[in-house]
Amino acid sequence: MRRVSVFFMAVSVVMLMISSLHAAPNAHERITKAFKGDLPEMLDAHRPLRVLVSYNRTNFFMFKGEARGMEVDSMRDFEKFLKKKYPKRMIRLAFVPVPFDDLLPALLDGRGDIVAAGMTVTEKRRRKVAFSRPYRKEIMEVVVGGKASPPIKDLADLAGKRIHVMAGSSYEEHLKRLNTQFEAQGLKPVDVVAADPNLVTEDLLEMVGSGLVSYVVADNQLVEIWQQVYTDLTPYFAASIHTGGTLAWAVRPGNIELLRVLNDFRGTVKEGSKLGNLFFKRYYVNTDWVKNPLNPLENSKLQSMADLFQKYAKKYDFDWLKIAAQAYQESHFDQNRKSRAGAVGVMQIKPSTAADPNVNVKDVYILENNIHAGVKYLRFLRDRYFQDVDADARVDFALAAYNAGPARIAGLRTKAKEMGLNPNRWFGNVEWAAQNVIGSETPTYVAHVQMYYATYKGTAEVLTKRIEAME
Repeated sequence: MRRVSVFFMAVSVVMLMISSLHAAPNAHERITKAFKGDLPEMLDAHRPLRVLVSYNRTNFFMFKGEARGMEVDSMRDFEKFLKKKYPKRMIRLAFVPVPFDDLLPALLDGRGDIVAAGMTVTEKRRRKVAFSRPYRKEIMEVVVGGKASPPIKDLADLAGKRIHVMAGSSYEEHLKRLNTQFEAQGLKPVDVVAADPNLVTEDLLEMVGSGLVSYVVADNQLVEIWQQVYTDLTPYFAASIHTGGTLAWAVRPGNIELLRVLNDFRGTVKEGSKLGNLFFKRYYVNTDWVKNPLNPLENSKLQSMADLFQKYAKKYDFDWLKIAAQAYQESHFDQNRKSRAGAVGVMQIKPSTAADPNVNVKDVYILENNIHAGVKYLRFLRDRYFQDVDADARVDFALAAYNAGPARIAGLRTKAKEMGLNPNRWFGNVEWAAQNVIGSETPTYVAHVQMYYATYKGTAEVLTKRIEAME
């Protein structure tokens, strides 16, 4: 059965990303490489703090190329909190999207450091990970039906009903506990169906609103907001399968210092705090942003430019998501942007640079020419100046040269060697020489491109699988 979905209106751009998912060593693989150290080890190793998220339309989603959502805002403020706490350290944060039921395995495997996904604290989860103090309390897990679903008066009415839930969610755990009670009472058990692991609760609410399934379970605040989008949803509060729930962030059990700092920060964003109320109002009370939910990888400036990014990335042998990430860092996809130094357009390239014989692209005020010139110049930098560096670091150096100029980066490689660092590696080596000599602009530039790329890459993987699951 083919559905008309607001969220998955245009499949082409996400499916286009498949070609990027099996690229050679990249930022996404580097970021998610196993590491289980605590916060001091992360800081000493100059590692980004990796936040494991689950792509949905409330807590983590992409909008016009940027990560957005309630958990995103909270973690970005945690990043600011850390920068104030450790002013002499380079603090970085990277979002790593994975399916919801892979959040805790990814955390325990060392593929991420914090789970920030609106996760309900349960005893089963407590046995595996360490939770921060709750930042939201009194969560109610509610059964929700659609227009054609028979009404539910109380919990007993759930006996024998089929209910779809997000895989790995606390809903699944609590319904199984309810079935134990039903068995003792001689009632038929609930037929609990764990949805495809690539689907999230918002997807299931859309499905029940469309009549594809009869019942689902969702947190009460999610139901209240998404009722305004899917008007055929009917929550049955008398059939709440769990009340008094709490939401918290999770870390590995041994990460005592990271947990301590998270708990210190938690006081600034918990429910009832000024900042916490602001976030909650933005994403759960003020619903203007959600009335036309968009997948910005499909419906945004990025969508309109995706063909051009792919065209020239392929021509000059780059991953097009890396080029998109660079463009977002340069201009937020704004072709009308012009810098004080005279750089213009999406790729923020100077007309004089584009006119150089090594690039030779005219009229960069036109979008396609601007992207062409920027990518061709990046290729020139990579091939002319960095053939002697480690293969998987060449793009890192090319990005640094794009920002600071190749001569300056050559000098920084020499400085890195003098400092006992590897001049053929950017991250953790030449970037620290750059930080020491010219300040944070170029290290931050390269790091941001890599962070955006990792987020785009992870999101592409999750969304591609989700589209396949919903077809």
